[in-house]
Amino acid sequence: MKTIQHSAAAVISVLALVALVACGQNDPISSAAASGQNMDIKSTDMIHGSANAPITMVEYASMTCPHCAAFQHDVVPKLTKDYIDTGKVRMIFREYPLDGAARLASAVARCLSGDQYFSFIDLLFANQMNWIKDFDGNGQLTKEDILTGLEMMGRFAGMSKEKVDQCADNKNNLALVDANWMEGMNKYGVNSTPTFFINGVKHEGEIPYAELQKDLDALLKK
Repeated sequence: MKTIQHSAAAVISVLALVALVACGQNDPISSAAASGQNMDIKSTDMIHGSANAPITMVEYASMTCPHCAAFQHDVVPKLTKDYIDTGKVRMIFREYPLDGAARLASAVARCLSGDQYFSFIDLLFANQMNWIKDFDGNGQLTKEDILTGLEMMGRFAGMSKEKVDQCADNKNNLALVDANWMEGMNKYGVNSTPTFFINGVKHEGEIPYAELQKDLDALLKK
């Protein structure tokens, strides 16, 4: 039995994670810096939207973060309809796992691509309470518990139990997830989720859609 942990950090309990500031409260969008930094776009990035979009929005998120899940549920559908599908915004999703459960989930998602990847991300966020569970009732959240939950979610994406287990332990997938985490922290100063970079300008915490609209519309007028 293995308790969940991040390979490059101290053990963080998923059950305690909800109370940590790492999964952040709102930071008003108006408090963001006026000028952005250059964000490298990588061949391994998971991208939704046109490469020619005038606005690039990078999100660093953890699969176990409830604020990330709320943004995915409340904001992403409207953002997709109004800005991504209309060619105004290119959305880049980068993993920033705050714990071992999120790291495993991100590795499983990396076995999918395109719309399948983003649909699976939607599924994980929408069902956090269903796959992050102590399935065997032993009072601990173990790797076996998380794999049981991910296997259940994987069935909705057409993935067999064996496929989910293979993806969760895939060294290349885990390396990509860890690289995004390390780059986010060391290069871009990410220390909480969700964290967004809108044309390089950093915004920490969940952004209400009305405020996000104001920011995006102001950029489109430039």
